Amino acid sequence: MKIILSAILSAILLSSCYSYKIFPKEYRHFTYSGEKKEAFVVNPELTKELQILKKAGIFKIITDTLNNSAVKIKLYPLQRSFMCAQPVTASLFTLGQFPVLLPDRYQYGFDEVQRSDTIQRRIELKIATRFWFWDMFAVKKNFKQKAGQTLLAEYYNN
Repeated sequence: MKIILSAILSAILLSSCYSYKIFPKEYRHFTYSGEKKEAFVVNPELTKELQILKKAGIFKIITDTLNNSAVKIKLYPLQRSFMCAQPVTASLFTLGQFPVLLPDRYQYGFDEVQRSDTIQRRIELKIATRFWFWDMFAVKKNFKQKAGQTLLAEYYNN
C-alpha cells in the first residue's frame, strides 16, 4: 500500500514540476517595434495555432473579411515530434533535484496570402520542457506564450 501511495504522490509532484524554455536564449527577450500588418485568419477553428499567432504579435489580427489590404493567413496544425524521455529517470532517482531538458520539436506553419502572392512559412519552434522539482513554484508554464515569443523571433530573424 505504501508503494502505491508513494507512486501516486511522485506522479502528482512530477506532473507539476515543469516549465518551458526558449532556445536560443536571445529569443527569450526578442521584441519587434516596427509596424504590424493587418491580417485575417482564414481558418480560426485552429484555436491553439491562432492563440500562438496572437501571442506572437506579428500581425494585427482583424475579423473584417472585406478588407482587401489585409494579409490572409491560412494556419496549419501544430506538429510535435517527441524526443526520448529517458533523462527523466535521472530526475526520478534524485527526487527532482536534477533538472532535465526535453527538447521536443514543434513545427508551426502558415501561409501568408497577399493578393496573388503566397508565402509559405514553416517555422521550427525551439522550446524545451524542463522537469525540475523547483519548477513546481515557477510561473513559466504557458506554452502558447513561449511558442508565440519563439515564433516572433524566428519570423523576423529569418
